[in-house]
Amino acid sequence: MNWSRVITAVILASIVIALILKLENIWFDLICGLIVLLALWEWAVLKQQSFIVFLLSTIPLTVLFFVGREYQNLLMILSLLSSQIWIVIAIDIMLNKLESFYSALNSYVMGVFLMSGVWSALVLIHGWIDGGPMFLISVLLMIWAADCFAYLVGKNYGHRKLAPEISPGKTYEGFCGGVLGTLILALVTGVILLNLSGVQLLLWVGLGLFISVIGIIGDLYESRLKRIAGVKDSGRILPGHGGILDRIDSMIVAMPMVAIGWYLVR
Repeated sequence: MNWSRVITAVILASIVIALILKLENIWFDLICGLIVLLALWEWAVLKQQSFIVFLLSTIPLTVLFFVGREYQNLLMILSLLSSQIWIVIAIDIMLNKLESFYSALNSYVMGVFLMSGVWSALVLIHGWIDGGPMFLISVLLMIWAADCFAYLVGKNYGHRKLAPEISPGKTYEGFCGGVLGTLILALVTGVILLNLSGVQLLLWVGLGLFISVIGIIGDLYESRLKRIAGVKDSGRILPGHGGILDRIDSMIVAMPMVAIGWYLVR
């Protein structure tokens, strides 16, 4: 077992949960913004963008940070557009694998927009939903469960390749393990953390299923970016995990869709 990966994951999860529970809105927004900027810098490196281009691309994100809480309709629009783009990306990956039908889907500009979308969704979920911080923690736990169970099952029992052209390490067995692990954790968090029962609990477990399925799109998309760039990891900042982008690839997809889903059913 890769113990550096396990230790890093436990430490990061503990820090994230503590920050979500303790931080006031402005500090939560700032920390999320810094994480997004670190991931965007890794994206810039993958796409061989200069530091000047990166600095210029931070301007819209900085403006969004200062006005987002006041113009939450803007955050919802960005989350919605980001969700729609992910649908297009999912179709592109399924049909075209490594060779995208439209190069802009793999571009750095797309990265700037998708990072704006995930930041917007995090702020919305944290601030709008009753019990937002606990809801956000529960969603993150399901995302992490999908990643962890997929990794463990795939590493030990994976044989049939899911998308060898994009990510040779991904297997159908790992994918199924991620789905099963997420469903179990969804049931646990729904009962213990959110006090759900009956239809509400069933819907929550359904959300877990949805997250576990769509999360693989973000994973494959980031793997495609890395394959095109000819690198194994997006960075080296996290021992055993690679870069920030390696760790939040599933979240970039899931969070905007969760935010939009909640808005539609609330």
